[in-house]
Amino acid sequence: MRIIEPVEIAPGMAVMEAFLVEPDAEPLVVQVGQAFQVASMLTNVPEADYPLWVSTTAYGVGDIVMLEHRNYEAFVANTNKNPTGPATDPPTWLDLGPTNRWRMFDDKIGTVTTNPESISLTIAPGRAVDSLAFFGLDAASIYVRVVDPYQGIVYESSVSPVSTDGINDWYEYFFAPVEVNEDFVLLDVPVGSYGSIEIKVAKPAGVAQVGALILGKAAVLGDALYGTSVGITDYSRKDRDDFGNTVIVQRDYSKRAEFDVMVPTSMVSQVQRLLSKHRARPLVWIGEASYQSTILYGYYKEFNLVISGPTASDCSISVEGLI
Repeated sequence: MRIIEPVEIAPGMAVMEAFLVEPDAEPLVVQVGQAFQVASMLTNVPEADYPLWVSTTAYGVGDIVMLEHRNYEAFVANTNKNPTGPATDPPTWLDLGPTNRWRMFDDKIGTVTTNPESISLTIAPGRAVDSLAFFGLDAASIYVRVVDPYQGIVYESSVSPVSTDGINDWYEYFFAPVEVNEDFVLLDVPVGSYGSIEIKVAKPAGVAQVGALILGKAAVLGDALYGTSVGITDYSRKDRDDFGNTVIVQRDYSKRAEFDVMVPTSMVSQVQRLLSKHRARPLVWIGEASYQSTILYGYYKEFNLVISGPTASDCSISVEGLI
C-alpha cells in the first residue's frame, strides 16, 4: 500500500519580478524556503470561461466574470465593485470557483477541467516526484513524457485507462459498454528536481475530462491485505412525502475504504510519524493500483497500529474520499 503526497499547483504561486518569462518558454522553477513551487505551467486548456472583470463596466444581476483565475456571478447590479474585495452585506458577487483551466487542481474531484479532444500540460514540479494520479477521468489514452534538462527524455509511456473488467470473451469485447477507470494512477515515473513532465489526456472526437490531477512522491506503508473493505457515502436525498411517494434528489458521493495493512515492525514508528504529519491534508491512497476501488483521494479519519510480532505488525486505516 502506498500514499502520494501532492505537490501544490496553483496560479500565481511563484512571482518572479527579476526575470521575464516568455509565454512559450520552458517551465522555470524557483524554491522559496522549503516550499517547491511551479513558476510556469504550459497547457492547451484556454482560460476564456467568461469576460474579464472591468472596473468601469456596469454589471447586471446574473452577469458572470473572471478575475484572478476564478469565476464570479453578480448578485446585484454594480459598477467598480471588485469581486475579490472586502465582503459586503448583501453580497455583491458569488464566487463560482476556479476557471476551467484550474479546476483539476482545486482539491475537489467533482469540479472538472474539460477540453475538446485533449488536455495537454507541461509542468515543472520543482522537486523529485515519481507518481501521477487522475480522478474523475474521462479519456481514451494518457501519454506521459519526462524530460530532464541534462539527460533529455528519461521516461515515455502511453497507457489506456479503459477498463477491461468483465471482458472475458470476444462477445463481451465487442458488445459490452466501454467503461473508463475514472480513478487511475501511474507509479514509478522518474521526474528529477529539475525535470519537466508532459501529460496528454486524449479523447479523440470527444471531450477530455480530469476532475483532479495529482503529482507527488509515493511512500510505502506496507502491504494491503485481503479483508480491506471499500464503498461509497452517498449524499443524495431520499425521502417520502406525506402520501408515501418517494422523492429522490441525486447528489454527489465520496469513496471510502477501511484498509487492513501489514506493516514491517521495523517501520511502525516511521508509518506513525508519516501519517501523523499528514493528518489534516488530502493524500492519494493506493491499496492496489490495479483495483480502481482501492484508489482514493481524501483524508484518513483514524488509524491504529498493532505491534503483533517482531517482524510483522498490523495497521488499520479508515479513509474518506473527497467529493
